Amino acid sequence: MSTASEILEQLLAAMPDSYQKTIGFPTYDLLAAVSLRMQGTDEEVAAARAMLDPENLTGDDLDRYIFPRSGLDRRQATFAHGVVHVTGTGTVSEGTLFESGGGVQFYATQTVQITGEGDVPVTCRQDGAAGNLPAHSVTQMPVTIQGIASCDNPAPMEGGYDEEDDAAYFDRFLLKLRTPATSGNIYHYMTWALEVSGVGKVKVFPLGHGDNTVDVVLVDSEGQPADSELVGEVQDYIDPDSTGEGYGQAPIGARCYVSAATEKAIALSCTVSKLDTAGADDTVTDAIEAAVADYLAGIAFEQDYVSYGQIAAAILDAEGVLDFENLLVNGGTANVQLGERECPVLGTVTISYAV
Repeated sequence: MSTASEILEQLLAAMPDSYQKTIGFPTYDLLAAVSLRMQGTDEEVAAARAMLDPENLTGDDLDRYIFPRSGLDRRQATFAHGVVHVTGTGTVSEGTLFESGGGVQFYATQTVQITGEGDVPVTCRQDGAAGNLPAHSVTQMPVTIQGIASCDNPAPMEGGYDEEDDAAYFDRFLLKLRTPATSGNIYHYMTWALEVSGVGKVKVFPLGHGDNTVDVVLVDSEGQPADSELVGEVQDYIDPDSTGEGYGQAPIGARCYVSAATEKAIALSCTVSKLDTAGADDTVTDAIEAAVADYLAGIAFEQDYVSYGQIAAAILDAEGVLDFENLLVNGGTANVQLGERECPVLGTVTISYAV
């Protein structure tokens, strides 16, 4: 960044020597004032120029670029929901709060009279994936309810998806530009599926169930096979009940069948040497699992194999890992092939640690 002094020197040098350019004379004083105002102008111009490239835009700036040009809205976050099983005798009013040990709160979506025990439908107060909790994690009531002794969620809380991030939103914009969706072609089905919050990646199989049919296979935004609720939402949006009657986005006569990708479990085992500064074994194992899971999520529907070498690289990149040996992926030392409808997910992880 040019300083005011540097700008002043350049301005003075550009003035003819017939002008008196020493301090105190009008030429010097006027150019000094100009240089103060010009300081930082180069950076402002560079920043404005960078904003002409949509890849550099974020947040609302990206929304204002994409929506007027394509009509694509950023997919909004959704709220996880499920059921809390309550024991006791009393009334659980709509809005009653239940809470996990980590402080994630859910509210009852309807009033339920409990006699002995009963189920209460709940929705997370916080949007996004933070509300996707495992079974038996929502066990607290922040405010005591008369007659109600305990609560628990027998099944996982599901359906919470984060707001579409900038990268995914821009990728969807590029997909629309580069693969024109028209007349119910493959790209049209991809576009329709990706308009539903929570959908991460899509594969379309023409004639998957015979003539005048289309199969749409989904991976969610976390790189996992879509759950049944997400599959149902996409099915209803494109072709409710696969009737081909035109009540969804699909044209009349085209029966669409939406399904989740088939899970392909990727098991691994190895012996790890930890860094001297590494934490407990469990902490390092968690880091390894997270690193490998991120790799697997990133390749879902992007390539037809799981790379043995990339899994090895992910393990080495995990925090606390110095080295490893005897790595087996699904019992072998080769790449693992994926079917065209398969999605890799982390399976059993067995880590031993060198003494």
